[in-house]
Amino acid sequence: MTAPRATRTRTPKIRENLPAPQTAEGLYFHYKPAEAAQWTPFSPRTITDMIARREIDYVFNGRDNYLTGAQIVALVERYTVKPFTKPAHATAA
Repeated sequence: MTAPRATRTRTPKIRENLPAPQTAEGLYFHYKPAEAAQWTPFSPRTITDMIARREIDYVFNGRDNYLTGAQIVALVERYTVKPFTKPAHATAA
């Protein structure tokens, strides 16, 4: 006989009507990692792991970890790949 499997999964509660991080209201709003994930190329778990490894800036209020809108914008800009442009002084061979 085997033990019963867990049937309940933990899904983080995401608040409704969140301001976008790049707006004036959203720059200082505190987002939970699951809420911030919708504006980044990362999953909530990846963001949580990056916070635990101290790879990204975050806000700690003594109990929970948060990201401000400005930190989300900086995170997205950090991992944005810019298009390659040839230097002006390059000559054809």
